Amino acid sequence: MRIIVATIGSRGDVQPYVNLCQGLKAAGHDVHLASNSTLGGLADSHGVPFIPVGHPVDMGVEGARLLAQSFDNMWIGMIRVMQLAARLVEEAYPDVLNVCRDADLVVTSDTGSGIAEAEKLGKPWISVTLQPARLPVINDQPPSLVGRVIGWMIGKLFVGPTNRFRKRVGAPLVKDIATMQSSRMIILPVSPLVAPANPKWAKQIRQTSYWFARPIDGWKPPQDLLDFLKQGKRPIAVSLGVMSTSGRKAKQSAQIVLDAIRKADVRAILQGWDAETLKSLGASSAIYCAGSLPHDWLFDQVSAVIHHGGFGTTAAGLRSGVPSIVIPHIIDQYYWGQRVFELGVGPKFISRGKLTAENLSDAIKQTLADQTMRANAAEVGEKICREPDGVIEAVHLIEKSI
Repeated sequence: MRIIVATIGSRGDVQPYVNLCQGLKAAGHDVHLASNSTLGGLADSHGVPFIPVGHPVDMGVEGARLLAQSFDNMWIGMIRVMQLAARLVEEAYPDVLNVCRDADLVVTSDTGSGIAEAEKLGKPWISVTLQPARLPVINDQPPSLVGRVIGWMIGKLFVGPTNRFRKRVGAPLVKDIATMQSSRMIILPVSPLVAPANPKWAKQIRQTSYWFARPIDGWKPPQDLLDFLKQGKRPIAVSLGVMSTSGRKAKQSAQIVLDAIRKADVRAILQGWDAETLKSLGASSAIYCAGSLPHDWLFDQVSAVIHHGGFGTTAAGLRSGVPSIVIPHIIDQYYWGQRVFELGVGPKFISRGKLTAENLSDAIKQTLADQTMRANAAEVGEKICREPDGVIEAVHLIEKSI
């Protein structure tokens, strides 16, 4: 089967679809990932055929810029980021339409790339969402006043612009946000332990376990990192994503993290910031400056993980069996931060706008000392590791969808 997986987003948004493509390719399908050209290297490193579409925009970097311009207000930032995503999807439309012409199936993502194209061409398509809150539910009760207000806002922010775009390109219009997802099948790749199934979910929803990446052929950890791990106590890992490590607040974020690590008296592996920035801020020998590392390996080497609550990073943190401290910046990162807290595998999240060296240091100390939290994290990690392979589950579902 020739399958196009269309998605526009940051590296964290697109990584799960890379993992899915690995599984589809291993099952013998002719699969291509269609995304912004900035992510071609990511696909290549995982052996996934890649087709660049639209403009070469790094969504993570642009998201950091837009959030900074929104005075760190999550809601304003969310609207601006969603508007950017909608614009990029529309700009990519001609390219995506072209690559979908010979497809037997189009797999679409939360940004909606590929939907109007598939419908214009009369191609079968299925949805994937990384956000349980976006799943349509069967509601037999009339909406409350709050529900009607939210529905009106969603219409203004998403449905209206979507239909204006669809009208311009001659694709069918949508009625509401629910009809912006597939009536054939919607896949949610989240462990049921983390996002329990809702009996009111629409009938076409299928849930799998997480889609973890396959090992990269020939990858080995850097020798100096292995040496660092042997030189003292088990470190913590800090992986705050591109929104913290780029833009005008990148240096401030690094300074807060370094000060918190010093106050907590721990060793740490830091991802994202360059070595010169960390050195200029006084990073000690207790800090290892890391580049891109597979999270499934990295998180197994540490005693706790500080991260931004991105979908894939949260999943990797949960599977590792160590506690997580979540520093959400925007949109669904708050949901995952709350789930980490509710599962008892991390302290209450600290939003980026409220992050200080003092409260981060306190969270590190609490996480390392709380034996109940550590036991919970180990138990959750063990259960997730025992779940069926989510990629294989998804491949079987996709094969049955046509």
